[in-house]
Amino acid sequence: MGIGSLRSRLVVLLSVMALMGVALVAGGARASAAGIDRAAFVALAREAGLSGEQAAGLQEKVDGYLGKLAGSGTQVSPNQIELGGAVLNVAVPGENGPRPLGDVSATVENAGECNGWTKYGWFCAYKYKNRSGDNIGMYRCGYYDIPWVTTGSWVNNQTTGTEPMMYYTNSGSELLPPAYSYRDSGVNWRVVDRIRNCP
Repeated sequence: MGIGSLRSRLVVLLSVMALMGVALVAGGARASAAGIDRAAFVALAREAGLSGEQAAGLQEKVDGYLGKLAGSGTQVSPNQIELGGAVLNVAVPGENGPRPLGDVSATVENAGECNGWTKYGWFCAYKYKNRSGDNIGMYRCGYYDIPWVTTGSWVNNQTTGTEPMMYYTNSGSELLPPAYSYRDSGVNWRVVDRIRNCP
């Protein structure tokens, strides 16, 4: 079965669960739908060539991020979380950075815009130094939570002169250098709460 076919099955399953949710207790409906989402994304990851262990490990990472984001993100592929103007790309456990797994979601402009480079118009936050590890690609103006506590990097390749604002957990903030700019190491994400990628 191809990835397109699995994606079609996922859409059908989610539609059925949405209809069933009308007749079920809200809490039970959400739990059932979440279980089907999880299983479908794991199946898509397997179809994309991951082993059962890799697919399960990847879904655990995604689940962890969804928990930290507390409702502000929606899983749209085996390794993508849509953030309403940004996309969090998740690497398969043991790999240096995210890679495409199946079709890019229609709700995400392009999931690979932060994989090693940053397309013009984007701000990319990387979990680790030298633009590696999981990343968040911000393509629309907004506030985006940083869900990791590592030492990483960022690239600001937005419209020339755009200055993002970094907000800290201690309620402080810092205006970052205007585009084009970058910091390939030493970014202490542990103290960062969120980023507004535009003025």
